[in-house]
Amino acid sequence: MGFWDTFVRVWQVRTSVRIQRGIESYLDEQKRVNELKANIPSILNELEKKNDAWKNEYEQIKKNDENK
Repeated sequence: MGFWDTFVRVWQVRTSVRIQRGIESYLDEQKRVNELKANIPSILNELEKKNDAWKNEYEQIKKNDENK
């Protein structure tokens, strides 16, 4: 096998590896996006609960300050 044949073959293999890594990265990213989309409702519910708790605590502090 000559130099040129070896060079072309190595280039083909490296290009194939780059393409495969790109596909794997895309699939991993899509998996993370899908997991996030599936968890959004529970995340929003948790945020609403914490927001309500903070709002209630703020109102309590505000009432205590007004009574002083």
